[in-house]
Amino acid sequence: MNVNEVIKKIKLMLNSQFAFAEATLTDGTEVYTEGELEVGAILFVRAGEGVSEDPFAPAGMHELTSGEIVTVGENGEITAIDKADAESVEEDAAEVEMEEVSVVTEVAPEAAEATEELLVAIAEVIAPFTEEIQALKDEMVELSKKFQKMSAEPAANKVTNTFSEMISDRKKTSEARFEALAKLRKTK
Repeated sequence: MNVNEVIKKIKLMLNSQFAFAEATLTDGTEVYTEGELEVGAILFVRAGEGVSEDPFAPAGMHELTSGEIVTVGENGEITAIDKADAESVEEDAAEVEMEEVSVVTEVAPEAAEATEELLVAIAEVIAPFTEEIQALKDEMVELSKKFQKMSAEPAANKVTNTFSEMISDRKKTSEARFEALAKLRKTK
């Protein structure tokens, strides 16, 4: 079983366990309810990625692209759903592409059995990666320690030789040569 098959099974499992009614407002805002789109249901506004919870729809009247007008009370509760008149629906259809309200089906009987198989398959797919990730973490810790040790050391040895020392060394060397030459001359 590959990763794509696992993802497909997860989507099927999640869709079969939760029933949502989704719709789009005429301004393009996506809304949904848990269960059917009916009076008494709570209407949520889809906030998008990065948000932990979707907020309730604000109180007031909201027109869906399907032409229905949903009246929302406090805390996002739907108080009324009215059908728009035929003329306004036709005008809206010409301006905005119609989107139907989609309702996800009830829990499938195979979903409970497939859940355990799916979890086992996910564990099998993830197992090699978790071992590899742990090995990479350990290696990163070692490299970090070595880098800290190396960065604490000086970049190079301190330069102790100066030009005055070099000049005195040359003088000593040349004087020693002259003395050696003088000794050779005296011996001859």
